Amino acid sequence: MFVKNAFQSGLLLWVGLVFLAALQPGCSAPQPEAEDRLLESAREAFVGSRFLAAETAYEAYLQHYPTGGARLEAWLRLADISADIRESPGQAATLLEAALLETDISPAAAARLRNRAASWRFSRKEYAKAEQHGQAVLDLPEVPPDLIADSFLLLARLDIARHDESRALARYAACRDSRLPGSEAARCTLAQAELLLRLERPTEAEPLLQTLFDAAQLAPALRAQAGFSLGQIIEAQNDKIRAKALYESLRPLHPNPAVVDKRLEYLHN
Repeated sequence: MFVKNAFQSGLLLWVGLVFLAALQPGCSAPQPEAEDRLLESAREAFVGSRFLAAETAYEAYLQHYPTGGARLEAWLRLADISADIRESPGQAATLLEAALLETDISPAAAARLRNRAASWRFSRKEYAKAEQHGQAVLDLPEVPPDLIADSFLLLARLDIARHDESRALARYAACRDSRLPGSEAARCTLAQAELLLRLERPTEAEPLLQTLFDAAQLAPALRAQAGFSLGQIIEAQNDKIRAKALYESLRPLHPNPAVVDKRLEYLHN
């Protein structure tokens, strides 16, 4: 484990130096071979779990190659080291927020950075910052559907954390109405149904879950999750025959059939 205090105290200064180095005039640019060697050393160190060496190399890359083609990779790897090795999600988010200042970043790359930063901000209960990132993704053009769905789901989690379940339900509905592909919209539908169940509103959740379970084009695991929740609703209605038929039909879809077998065993007693 690295020494956290030294890292945390120097991070903001380091980020500032990165951008100051990028703006320095009159400096001769390093040769392409040197750039390739530095990048390769950073990658080898990261893959080999020599994270201090990887961090040093990636920092040097950002400082010396302001127009380098692997700058986004460097920011991401430094953020991974901050989050996973230094156990500092706040500093990891700060690094990704610095990466968003890159001038040639694509909307898709920006969306990925923002979603990751939002997740780390959420883990620290920095809800306002997390919400800013999530909403910014929804405002970007040409964002991949999975990232749009991720943002809707994150924003709904923020609402739930703030005890605003009504707004979370509205987020899920907006996600479903946003012309996302069926597989992505289904993630929001499932989350909406699960929240309705937690709010003890099974009558509203049941048709959503039934729709998901009946959708043969969806991933088996998602259908199984919806079907299992649907089965519990039906059990609560004391309709054992229908519940057993449902569990038997979802058993081949479930990643852990033993869980389904336990429900069937209970219903047969």
